[in-house]
Amino acid sequence: MGLPKKNGFATVDWILVAAIILIGVVVLIPYTVSEKQDKSIQICVKNLREIDKAMRIWQLDKGKPPDAAVTFADIAPYLADGVSTNCPSGGQYVVTGLTNPPSCTIPGHVLANEGE
Repeated sequence: MGLPKKNGFATVDWILVAAIILIGVVVLIPYTVSEKQDKSIQICVKNLREIDKAMRIWQLDKGKPPDAAVTFADIAPYLADGVSTNCPSGGQYVVTGLTNPPSCTIPGHVLANEGE
């Protein structure tokens, strides 16, 4: 006496569900990528601080003048365990001398001055 009832989802319903899931994934991806990049920058800056500390301790321990040149080989014994000479984002840390803070080869990975 009327139209028969259909059970389950129609094709249009499945397309709508897939579209909603896809939109959710597309919205969340930038947040997870950004969070991973932020974490890498934080680890890089932490490592740069540790390298800078090791440079200062080396200077005091060896009685070096403020403008002395320094290498990773010089400060290796003064680095805390777990401090890498490579940035987690694939860059390299660079030390040249006590007058220059350690740096990273990746733009934006910078050791800020304590006063900033």
